Amino acid sequence: MTGVNQLIRRLKEETGSIAVVVIGLFVITVASLMVMTDVSTLIVAKRSLVQATEAAAQRGVHTLDKSSYYQGKGNIFTVPVAAATNRAHPTIPIDCRRGGYEVLLELNSWIRDQSDMKWQQLQGIELTDYQCDGETLFIQTRSEVDLPFRVPFSATESVYLTASAGTGNDVQEGFYLFGIRVH
Repeated sequence: MTGVNQLIRRLKEETGSIAVVVIGLFVITVASLMVMTDVSTLIVAKRSLVQATEAAAQRGVHTLDKSSYYQGKGNIFTVPVAAATNRAHPTIPIDCRRGGYEVLLELNSWIRDQSDMKWQQLQGIELTDYQCDGETLFIQTRSEVDLPFRVPFSATESVYLTASAGTGNDVQEGFYLFGIRVH
């Protein structure tokens, strides 16, 4: 019986119990830091991918379809008459073929640039969708991001992020005097 009493007395002792609590809190703290680091990495990488996608869309939309734009429909009175009659001014036509090429050039620039302004953990940016109807342009991109810490109890080491952007060219109505818009 003395062995059983001795075992019960040892189980009731509280020496060393604070060490278990400290170790448990330490493990929880480290795990939380790892998760927060992974989440913040994803947030910054997503923002960088969105910036690259928006920059590519803007570069692609600024390709003027000259044959459609210079058809002889406009003259010096087109904009003032449209403004006076509240008629919508036509959009600036986009050269879709050249716009797609410019989109790819901009995405390639983001991939190859090693400056501090661009997130280096993006493993290349893929153009997954390109739509252009001559007035608007829409693109969708995708990139893989390596996580700094592997997600516990899984084999996840990287995540795929996607971004999309659409834009068009609209004429700003108004009177311009020497390049300055006069309201």
